[in-house]
Amino acid sequence: MIDTKYPWLKPAVDNHTIEKFPSCLLIEGESGLGKSKLAHYFAKKLLCIEEDQPCGHCNSCSYFEAGSHPDYCFLSIDESSSSLLASSKSKNDSLVSKKIEGIRALNQFMSLTNSVSSKRVGVIYDAHVMNINAQNALLKTLEELPENKFILLISNKRRNFLPTIYSRSHLLSIQNPSSAEIDQWLSDQGFIEHSSLNFAPDSTPLIMEQLINKNLAMNYQELTNALDSYCIGKIDTFDLIKFFKELNLSLDEKVDAIILFLKNCLGITTDFYKANPMISSVNSASLDSRSISELIEEMIQFKVDLNKVPSLNEQIGLSHFIFKIQALFR
Repeated sequence: MIDTKYPWLKPAVDNHTIEKFPSCLLIEGESGLGKSKLAHYFAKKLLCIEEDQPCGHCNSCSYFEAGSHPDYCFLSIDESSSSLLASSKSKNDSLVSKKIEGIRALNQFMSLTNSVSSKRVGVIYDAHVMNINAQNALLKTLEELPENKFILLISNKRRNFLPTIYSRSHLLSIQNPSSAEIDQWLSDQGFIEHSSLNFAPDSTPLIMEQLINKNLAMNYQELTNALDSYCIGKIDTFDLIKFFKELNLSLDEKVDAIILFLKNCLGITTDFYKANPMISSVNSASLDSRSISELIEEMIQFKVDLNKVPSLNEQIGLSHFIFKIQALFR
């Protein structure tokens, strides 16, 4: 069962039975909470012929697992199901969740008669990338969605859609588990050497798992320790610049790391995050939250400029922001 593998999804599973399942379910939450896995489970559950949960052995479940269910379709940010490709005249690269052609193809699919199952299900992954035109196209179908037709929207952003989309959808908001719940989950997965304290405060379980499997879990700790040591005067500017220069990361990723550190400091300073033992610098300085916010905004703008002008000098850019961090903390 999905709620055994991802226990924080158990309330969502328990509260959405076949008898009371909404015609449009909008699942919102941060990346790394298993929302797509939950939508996959719900779709298989709705289409299953036998019972109130995927039985795994009926014709519907077999078609679904084979990726060829005639009553199921999906769109994501970069691909779509074969059922949409077969029934649409649009080019393959147009049938994605961010383009209106993809939404129109899904609308057309939902209007067809059911085949194997008594229900028909369409899932839009990465629904947060839909533009206004795509949302309006989807809205027309939501307004006239026939009985036994279901649409699931998966979004990594909250409150991202037209008010009329929300008014015709049932909102399911997935929250990040507590630190204790994440620690238990990491232990259950066999990651006994890791805890939630080893990651950024707002990290989600599946993002942590991904970083661990890619041997990148130590990156956050090393970067945080280096920046914190600099802020309390344990290392000087030359040492910090040298540390960043030797990192096997792009300039964009290095800027992201500094932004994340500043966001964590801001969160701890404003009591939005709990104190983190890896960030002792917030305890030894009287930090101005407005100044931190302004520096974060400046660095975000630098990232935008970096995408426009990739040749921007790395050392000059990093040095500029490192000196500004020094001014904040000392």
